Amino acid sequence: MIIQYSGNLLPEYFIPHIMESAANISSRSLQYYVIDRHWASDLEFFRIETAFLHRLLEDHFIPLCNQAHIAELTHAGMRLYNLEKEETVADKLLLDQLKHLELMAEDIIPEDADNLASNQVRLEGMVTKLMADYRNTKKEIFTLISGISHQNKLIAEH
Repeated sequence: MIIQYSGNLLPEYFIPHIMESAANISSRSLQYYVIDRHWASDLEFFRIETAFLHRLLEDHFIPLCNQAHIAELTHAGMRLYNLEKEETVADKLLLDQLKHLELMAEDIIPEDADNLASNQVRLEGMVTKLMADYRNTKKEIFTLISGISHQNKLIAEH
């Protein structure tokens, strides 16, 4: 049975299912599958957290800001948007890799070690870069929010 991934975490029942079919694929492919599941979880968390950060910026902080801070927060929001576009590309590649691994585990298609390795390297680079860029953008947003909160607190005290 092929799982429908569509940007959500793969069902938990599939891990034992692929483990049962593990005799059909190499240990390397099984390792790729486990890593890819972890990345799928990371990308799911990324989507949840970026949606929260957008709401936080738009609903709570931009209305409290002066013009200079609005520009900074808008710029940070645009960086988040660009990261979301990168995540969409990575998620599509990850979906394709997981489907390929599933089909191999079901013995529907033959294992193609070279193609799997090539895709895995590409995915690793994309996910690693995306998460590093996201951490930096998130730190910048938190620094901006902290500065705005501190400035508003000082204004309120005077």
